[in-house]
Amino acid sequence: MVTCAYCEKPLVCDKCRADYTPPSEEVYQALSQPDVLLACPECGAVLICHWCKTPYDGSVQDAADATEAPQA
Repeated sequence: MVTCAYCEKPLVCDKCRADYTPPSEEVYQALSQPDVLLACPECGAVLICHWCKTPYDGSVQDAADATEAPQA
């Protein structure tokens, strides 16, 4: 079982509901790298966690926006 890097629940594809199993050690290591696009090996869609809806789409802009403090 692989866990989501964000919510730590079992990583399940939101589109096809398949348990995510990385095809290689390199892909497994990429789970913790937000700038790497990962696709579901079952359906081919961008991997999105079923539980927290976080996309593993390589987009780091949303994470940067969320951590920036509002300016006074």
